[in-house]
Amino acid sequence: MHQKSRINQLRLTLIRVTIIGGVVFGLLFLLPFEYQKSWVDELAADGTVQSYTLGVYTSIKYCAGPLAVLFFGVIVFLIGFKRRANSLINSAVLSSAKFLSLRRGEIKELIKTILPSKEDAIPLMILSGIIILGAFFRYAYLWRPMGHDETYTFMAFASRGLRISITDYHLPNNQVFHTILVNLAYQMFGDSPAIIRFPAFLAGILIIPATYITGRIFYYSNVGLVGASIVASLPVLIDYSTTARGYTIITLFALLIICLAAHVKDHRNMLAWGLLVIFSSLGLYTNPTMIYPIGMAYTWLLLSKLIHDVSDTYGTKYYLYLLISSLAIIIIALILYLPIILYSGLQSLIGNDVIEALGWSDFIQSIEPRIRKTWLEWNRALPHLISLIAIIGLIASLFVPKLPKNKRMPLILAGILWIGTALLVQRVAPWPRIWLFLLPFFVIWISAGIIGLLELVFRRIPRGDSLMVGLIGIFITLPLITGLMRNYPQYDQKLHSQGEVEVVADFLMDYLQPKDVVVVTSPDTVVLKYYLRRNGLAKEFTELEKGKSFERAIVVVNQAQEQTLEVVLERRNFMDDVNITSVDEIYRSRRFILYQLPED
Repeated sequence: MHQKSRINQLRLTLIRVTIIGGVVFGLLFLLPFEYQKSWVDELAADGTVQSYTLGVYTSIKYCAGPLAVLFFGVIVFLIGFKRRANSLINSAVLSSAKFLSLRRGEIKELIKTILPSKEDAIPLMILSGIIILGAFFRYAYLWRPMGHDETYTFMAFASRGLRISITDYHLPNNQVFHTILVNLAYQMFGDSPAIIRFPAFLAGILIIPATYITGRIFYYSNVGLVGASIVASLPVLIDYSTTARGYTIITLFALLIICLAAHVKDHRNMLAWGLLVIFSSLGLYTNPTMIYPIGMAYTWLLLSKLIHDVSDTYGTKYYLYLLISSLAIIIIALILYLPIILYSGLQSLIGNDVIEALGWSDFIQSIEPRIRKTWLEWNRALPHLISLIAIIGLIASLFVPKLPKNKRMPLILAGILWIGTALLVQRVAPWPRIWLFLLPFFVIWISAGIIGLLELVFRRIPRGDSLMVGLIGIFITLPLITGLMRNYPQYDQKLHSQGEVEVVADFLMDYLQPKDVVVVTSPDTVVLKYYLRRNGLAKEFTELEKGKSFERAIVVVNQAQEQTLEVVLERRNFMDDVNITSVDEIYRSRRFILYQLPED
């Protein structure tokens, strides 16, 4: 009787909620734009919400109408079919209770696999120190001068609101999930370089513990700690962690889905499968190149099944799990990209110049240079000896390390098979930044190879185990000490560094008059616009519409790009608008010269 009373009370609560929802959506559908606009404007401090336009109103109205009908249909069902509604609610409650009970067990199981146990207290303390130092190495670079690509991401997408962020894909610079995070950070905290870079920075820090977890799962704790220490200190990862692009987010998702793949291989865990789907989908929403780590994970899962190295609890349904989860990733990614497909077109996603297929001859010729460029980028600012040790460790990792019994299929083999096949099908030559997600895995493989080789040697000598512990300690601390030596002496300087474009913007803030225009060309246009915006100068100063009236043109010439006054004016189609015979130099630095010209 008590259960029936609870179900009936729940039904009445649902009726109240759906009535409120139905009324709200009904009003959104029925009320004219003028009424809604006046109500929305009252929420703003200045009395005007400029983003609530007629176009936004129309889009909301198209969604609100069907939702209002749906809500009122639910109300009719809940009131008119009381017995049937109570039966469905009771079934839902019982199913939810059973579902939550199963998920609680899966959560405990997943935590046990991924997080260190109580016995790992010392490795956990060491890892905490590594993470703190990794954050310290990255922190100062948050304030370095803004680069072109990250500034374009902010100015063209993130700063223009959420609607532009999720619909505009005129260039692949819009790594959408990352752009959304930048937009949220900007809306809450402002447009300083550190805030714009914060999503990439946070992901870059989280890569450190994710590397440890991956190394521990596939090998053992020492490999994870050495790998985390190297990842915390690598200059290339510090660079990407403080650049407002989505590559550290993709790298983080790649590590997470590989860890989850290792778990679902050995445990029939719906929660882990769900997280695998979610992280994969969000990775694709950041950049379609997430297909490389997703494919590597699923290839490894498939190969593990072929050698009978998966949990017996799946029975004959293992392939079904692979199929359904991969379809779910595709469907969710398509839903997320739907606004872009509708507003920017499918071609903007699958037909842009970045992923255009090369001819076979060009593709084959591009392989060696791209591999070399990627390797050089990964080894940026590192001694050649370190590169040689890395190669030895990578080769040794194929033969030497003692793998856990449930990790018999080498992940590196799955990576080679999937990525090699994908590149042959696509015939593209990705830039080195596309392969950043592989770097932590290479670090783990190299660490495993070096440690495995040393264990073979020290296992045969007296007190070898004690010596091995000392060497592991050296391998953990050496990258961190190197990172401190590289970063600490110039730390304060990095925190307060100003780029030359920012200095030019500061000069213009004091020099510009209301009737001036600023003529600047790539690669400095968007960066200068950003710093002028930061200084509170209107964007009209850099807008060069044909026929625009002005008194003085301030022309920015970048000597480092071998620009001249004439080159800048011709690139901006502004040669006929100024009097080229009356030129005054008003500013000079190592990189820039600024000229002042009157209107012709």
